[in-house]
Amino acid sequence: MLRNNLKCIIGTLLLTVAWSMTSCSRQQTVYANYAPIDDTTWEKTDTITFDVPPVKAAGTYQEKLGLRLADDFPFLALSMDIEIQVQPKGILHSSQHKFSVIDQGGNPKGKGLSLQQYTFDLGDLELEEGDSLHISMAHNMKREILPGVVDLGIILIKK
Repeated sequence: MLRNNLKCIIGTLLLTVAWSMTSCSRQQTVYANYAPIDDTTWEKTDTITFDVPPVKAAGTYQEKLGLRLADDFPFLALSMDIEIQVQPKGILHSSQHKFSVIDQGGNPKGKGLSLQQYTFDLGDLELEEGDSLHISMAHNMKREILPGVVDLGIILIKK
């Protein structure tokens, strides 16, 4: 009986150690922040900015865009210009993105009821310890005033 209890305890300890070792290699969110859009109308001249504080460790970081839309967003996709400036190096990454928010059947691709939540991959960045980011975003739609955009967010995950 004592031998069976000892085997059970040792087995539990081994599983706990194995689980904790695999959890160390998981991705870790190091920054997540959302900025509200005033009156849920985003003007073409409005630039949304995020200042990501210095990272604590060098490595590969995955950057994601968080987007929350109301039901009155009138388009199938959102086109955006995004600039990422890595400090203190001064490296500038500029890109244009088109984020599809409605599927071919006319249904939102996001999750939610009154608001639709979307997360889009922006790619990977190689950062050194102490690097910070200044991120600027503006919509690149033909319409000057864009209704239905509630929040924009940036999520940075260490791989």
